[in-house]
Amino acid sequence: MKEQDVKLTLQETEQLCRLYMDCRLSVLEETELQYVLGKLPYSSPCIDEARMLMGLTISKKALKSSKNKSIFWRSRATISIAASITILLIAGITLFHNQSINEHNPSEMYIAYADGHKVSQEQTIRQVEADMKTAEDFLNHIEELESQEQRMVNNFINQISAEQ
Repeated sequence: MKEQDVKLTLQETEQLCRLYMDCRLSVLEETELQYVLGKLPYSSPCIDEARMLMGLTISKKALKSSKNKSIFWRSRATISIAASITILLIAGITLFHNQSINEHNPSEMYIAYADGHKVSQEQTIRQVEADMKTAEDFLNHIEELESQEQRMVNNFINQISAEQ
């Protein structure tokens, strides 16, 4: 008799176990399922319950091959996690190093181009400071307009209250 090497997926095995527990398998199919569950390393609540009902345990050979696969995947996951942490650590050190350089010599962070030509650092610093002052003046003007508007609203509310 020639033995066929057909591998069932986890989902197919679980479906067969559910059919077994619902008493929908023939005696021959139950016997085949019992044989398959004794050989396959799959484990899930449904499969484990069917094994328990059949009085089966997983063969040591199948269990060993399953453990070897899981050890491989665990070690691969560990290596991946370690590589990710290393990359994040290097990126953090690089960013920290760049920030500390910029803090010690802030003039290096001012670079500007005008008409395709690099502008000197002094001109760049003056231009940035002038732009910051303009923006600050604009914000102060908006704040003043907002307070005037608020005063007008308060006066209007007070007039309506006084009339009533």
